[in-house]
Amino acid sequence: MTFRFDDICINTDMELVQKMTDYLFEKFNCKIIYGISPLVSKMDTGDRLKNQRIFPEILNAMSDHRYFFKVDKCGVPKTDPRVILAGHGIVHVDHRLLSYEAQELSIITSCSLAKALIFIPPFNKWNKDTEDICREQGIELIRFENGWRSMEYNEWTPSAKPMNQLWYLHSREWTFEKFTAWFQK
Repeated sequence: MTFRFDDICINTDMELVQKMTDYLFEKFNCKIIYGISPLVSKMDTGDRLKNQRIFPEILNAMSDHRYFFKVDKCGVPKTDPRVILAGHGIVHVDHRLLSYEAQELSIITSCSLAKALIFIPPFNKWNKDTEDICREQGIELIRFENGWRSMEYNEWTPSAKPMNQLWYLHSREWTFEKFTAWFQK
């Protein structure tokens, strides 16, 4: 069983993430992956949840992917040594919209900063270039199509074989109480 936390960045409430991580390790024999995003937007919205985002929500409506490049904070949060780290792009942009060279820069740099040999494409979007770059660099590409399910949109299925369960989440969408209650459904 694997749990994947996407969008881990310096805006993330790492105290909450650590509580969630400890809970998962105590409850399950599992792997946990953090998808690290090193370049983010400064979020001063006054809203605890929105302040943890990588970029302002309005960018989802923009047609020009270059808006995602306009970041103003850089860093990698301190992480639990039991967790597997993955690159999640130097900036959080749909990599299918980037040239081969831009994807190569993003994948290699984000994995290098995270000290990782795994890449999780932002928005779960990838193409042949993403696949080729990862293969050439010896980086494992996480593909949504391999059975990943979102904890935000899917219900817990405790009867499924644990080894086949691949779950991902965005910690900003959860309180610890909501997170633990999800497993009781």
